[in-house]
Amino acid sequence: MFLKIFKQFVTSGLPGKILKEKFSLRKQQNKRLQEDVKSVLSYREWIQSLTNNTFDCTRIIGVVAAATGAENYLPYTIPKIIAQISEIGMMADIVIGMNNGYESQSVVDRFSLLPNVQVVCLYTSDKLANNIPAKIYDNFRYEGKPYYLKNIDSRDCKHRIFIVHQKEGEYAAGKIRVLGDIYESLLLKSIENGWIPPKILIAFDAESQFLVEQNYAFIEPASNGLMLMVRELEKHPKIDILGTRNRFAIYQKYIVDETKVLLPNFSEEVPPLQWFLNIVHGKYKGFKWMPGGGTAGKIDAMISLLVVISQRYPGTRSEDTHLTILAKYAGFIGDIFLDVVSTNRTPNFTDMTIDKSPKKAWIEQIFRWNAGCQGLILCYGKHNVRLIAADCFPWSIFSSPIEFLKRLKGTEKLTLYTISQKLRILAIAFFVSRNIRNRSLENPDILQGSKVKASW
Repeated sequence: MFLKIFKQFVTSGLPGKILKEKFSLRKQQNKRLQEDVKSVLSYREWIQSLTNNTFDCTRIIGVVAAATGAENYLPYTIPKIIAQISEIGMMADIVIGMNNGYESQSVVDRFSLLPNVQVVCLYTSDKLANNIPAKIYDNFRYEGKPYYLKNIDSRDCKHRIFIVHQKEGEYAAGKIRVLGDIYESLLLKSIENGWIPPKILIAFDAESQFLVEQNYAFIEPASNGLMLMVRELEKHPKIDILGTRNRFAIYQKYIVDETKVLLPNFSEEVPPLQWFLNIVHGKYKGFKWMPGGGTAGKIDAMISLLVVISQRYPGTRSEDTHLTILAKYAGFIGDIFLDVVSTNRTPNFTDMTIDKSPKKAWIEQIFRWNAGCQGLILCYGKHNVRLIAADCFPWSIFSSPIEFLKRLKGTEKLTLYTISQKLRILAIAFFVSRNIRNRSLENPDILQGSKVKASW
């Protein structure tokens, strides 16, 4: 019976039709990727011609998107990053995009009190479409010419914080939307108008800290991971983009300099999937995206990538994975620097979402990322994405099981009890990830179109 059905299936011509459709889809996906890469390379060549391939080596520029809740992190993370840049012997230009009308006057006031720091407030006009960058002005009436960055006298050695107040609007919600305004209307247009930009740009999140964790041993809270990143880029000038290793952590309330902030507590156990990602990110195929919470690179490479992504894919919520894919196929040289971590907040095991039907927050966090990954798989094809971001278990860990076991145990002593506990958590992570994958296959992010959403 089975052989008869199989014969009918083969003779019906369906296999050939299916293969033809798959081939056609793959061709479309490859073409889309090639067109995006061509655009990225064109922008980079243009930037290099405008600057005559000359960049400011005395400063480092950082870009971060901020939304509701960022006031719990920025009063700590921004001064810390500026201090790390100062320790390197350079000055900082930090650009903070206040997404879709988000405001925190207390944060702005606190920055104004920082020594040797100039705070500049900027304002975007209306965003006319989700993929068109809004113009940026130095006044909230949007009077005069748009604002462009300028180089300052080397004798006036000040750090600068540029706070871009993005006007609330129909097309403004979402991290990629405010990043589009910053990278195109501010950075790219400033270069076009004569600004010589810093050679190195760092992308990070509001809660990001750059810390040293060598050989997966223990995190050094007072370390300067950003210095190691910059030194690595200086040591290997051919590197275009260098990502940190993602380090998920539970954040808790602390008081620092009389200000309430949320800081990572590395001693608290994170949920199973985030724990697993802490082990495999940056090391195994399918887990090699450059994290949006901590990536440094040459400014011409970073701008060209983010401009293309924000213009063409206003629905993306995984701009870091998207950036990594385009960088790889554009031939940019880069890797994950395993000795440095960038912290990323995760809910604890019992936190619930505030939806009408509450769900476990740690699972929903991973689901959002998986949905973003599925959107990219539909866009470029699994064959082009899988080395960077995969929706399956990295079976390659068993090619070097001892090395994986060392990461698995972390700083704990390897006993039968700890092994059984770790394997139990690993099993939970595996089965939960299967359920999340099935959900994300049914609900992938839509990346293009006038109606797409880039926020949640």
